[in-house]
Amino acid sequence: MYILGIESSCDETAVAVVERGAKNSVRAEQIKSQVDLHALYGGIVPEIAARTHCETIDLLTSRALQQAGVGIEDIDILALTQGPGLIGSLLIGLAFAKGLAMVHDLPLVAVDHIAAHIESPFISHQEIAYPLLALVVSGGHTSLFYHEEKFNGRVIAKTRDDAAGEVMDKVAKHFGLGYPGGPLLDKLYINGDPKKFTFKIPRMSDGGADFSFSGYKSALLRQAQKMNIQPHSQDFYDLLASFLSALVEYLLGKTLAAAKDLPVRSLIVSGGVSRNSLLRDRFSEECARLGIPLYLAEPNYCTDNAAMIAWLGYEKYQAYPDLNYFDLHLNSYSRAQFRESARHR
Repeated sequence: MYILGIESSCDETAVAVVERGAKNSVRAEQIKSQVDLHALYGGIVPEIAARTHCETIDLLTSRALQQAGVGIEDIDILALTQGPGLIGSLLIGLAFAKGLAMVHDLPLVAVDHIAAHIESPFISHQEIAYPLLALVVSGGHTSLFYHEEKFNGRVIAKTRDDAAGEVMDKVAKHFGLGYPGGPLLDKLYINGDPKKFTFKIPRMSDGGADFSFSGYKSALLRQAQKMNIQPHSQDFYDLLASFLSALVEYLLGKTLAAAKDLPVRSLIVSGGVSRNSLLRDRFSEECARLGIPLYLAEPNYCTDNAAMIAWLGYEKYQAYPDLNYFDLHLNSYSRAQFRESARHR
């Protein structure tokens, strides 16, 4: 089966074609990054993001189909991101996808963006076993999930303020480093001493297991102001290295604590921040030491992409082939609605 995936939740427009069934592979992926457009503002501007999706989604779809060597008539399932994300961006993907589904009589499968990030390591590691823990860490989300089996999971912990990647972006913006902040801090890490500065581990006043990252940002900025630390000084590199190390150790500690308390056969780490080299190294080291099978999303599937949407769309369609994902009040359509309407014409 061929699945066409569409992702437009934030600032990347992505279209992918995957083949599932007898063969399982990503046949094509086309992504339009908007980093350069938003870098001028130090963050994502929703109106610019939505407008760019509108301008590029049709062209990317044509290119993805051409790259895969198939036509729209060969597609069996159409999968798209239904949320969470920027409402304007999501609506562009939804409007485009429902038009294709209606014209070509395709089943339209809605995919949760966070669930797709959890699914992304399965693209390269189909041997992942349940039950599993999944840490999704990105610029917009930082959550820890426990799944006893596919489509049967619950949230163990989530951030109560900023996401981990969001804090990195804000720190980079404060020092005029650019956008996005995560990759920039990753490159600068090797220049500093990660043990030079100490950051306290956040504790929830109610004793909950949730994450909190805004305190790390505030502590860093206070220290920089107190010591009058200037960009690209040695103290600057040491402060950034210590900050990044503290964030990673916090994520690692919380995740391994959950793995100790729950029956876990696999640990998944995915999302944009999971591309960070320090995070990948530390999780790999500790999971190897503890004998926990670790599955990291491939770097090209860490950030927003349509391959993970198509991959999970296939899984959902196999599990729930007759499920109507879109009610009429959402002004969308499923294949069942098309055929039911046709009978009454």
